[in-house]
Amino acid sequence: MNNTKIAEIKKSASVTAKVLGVIRVITMVGAIIALVSGIICLCAQNVAEGSVIYDNGSFRVLSPVGEEAMINGEGFDFINSLHIENFMVWAALNCFVAAGIVAIVTVVIYMIQKMFTEIRDSETPFNESVRSRLKVTGILVTIAVLMESLGIAAIVALSFWCLYCIFGYGVELQKNEDETL
Repeated sequence: MNNTKIAEIKKSASVTAKVLGVIRVITMVGAIIALVSGIICLCAQNVAEGSVIYDNGSFRVLSPVGEEAMINGEGFDFINSLHIENFMVWAALNCFVAAGIVAIVTVVIYMIQKMFTEIRDSETPFNESVRSRLKVTGILVTIAVLMESLGIAAIVALSFWCLYCIFGYGVELQKNEDETL
């Protein structure tokens, strides 16, 4: 099919997939940094006053958050509710949870990127494969947003459901067009 609108859709899907690829790499790096920070915090938990003796001098072990963050309860609520006394263990748990959340976001970004890649590579965006990928992506995005807000997650879920229904109609129209040719 040699349609300029389809070509525009493919071009925008290609650009979006590339941008999402860059964002995915950035989020992967963020997850790795959070994971490594958590490991460093666990390894440094028994160090007195956060200092480590090295050769003739000393240097301070820097944690990803300051001790005042623990006092102010600026970590994840469920970790704060554990009432952990050791600051480095508290920081490590917060880092591990952050790494997990960023890893989930990375997977969601990957799924969205795959959807746009499939739109770019398919003859038309209105096919069952793209529609089913849209459904899975909508569910994953809704779950990811649900961690932040129930109301926003409901809006996201309804929006994806509406797009899914629109794509269903597009698939039917595409089938009818293909049959008439």
